[in-house]
Amino acid sequence: MMKRLAIKFKTKISASDSAMRLHRKEAEKYRKYIQEACSLYNFQDSVIAGIGSRESGWGLFLKPKGPIGTGDFTPRGRLSGYRNTVLPTDGLGFGRGLMQIDYDYHEFARTGNWRDPRENILYGTKLLCGNKNIKKKRTIYSGDELLRAVIASYNAGPGGIIKACKRGLNIDHFTTGGDYSKDVLNRAGYFQLFGWE
Repeated sequence: MMKRLAIKFKTKISASDSAMRLHRKEAEKYRKYIQEACSLYNFQDSVIAGIGSRESGWGLFLKPKGPIGTGDFTPRGRLSGYRNTVLPTDGLGFGRGLMQIDYDYHEFARTGNWRDPRENILYGTKLLCGNKNIKKKRTIYSGDELLRAVIASYNAGPGGIIKACKRGLNIDHFTTGGDYSKDVLNRAGYFQLFGWE
């Protein structure tokens, strides 16, 4: 396998930022799993570190804190085949584990070993890799824009990013906060300050 070209990401986050220091400390606990996933799916570990930071603060944002926690407790009106209530019937949030795998969209979050940090990180990175393949086939993005589209699709789904592309909108238009990929890469740049690829 060819070695991937490492991209250097810019960051506006100070190396002394106290919140990000806590995220980095938590991410270090899972670094071997992050590196394993990146090796399997050809991503830079700083990108996965940035996603985990945004999604769960590497477990700090979850209830309970850590890899067995969940997030995203916002009720959803659309009922899926997996629930008949506005929240998952198990009483947990829609986002499962460190990488916040969505309950409604991924069987892994309903029946898989999502509480296991290694499995959660591998699954999240595999999703990201699948999004990369979709973007190459269904949008005009390439290079840095393709990476941003792949990252944004982790949050808004491939359909949301394809819709943004077809309408000529910003890649992050349909993402939470309208800044998902930009923020993840900003966080990735922060992790690179501390030796992450």
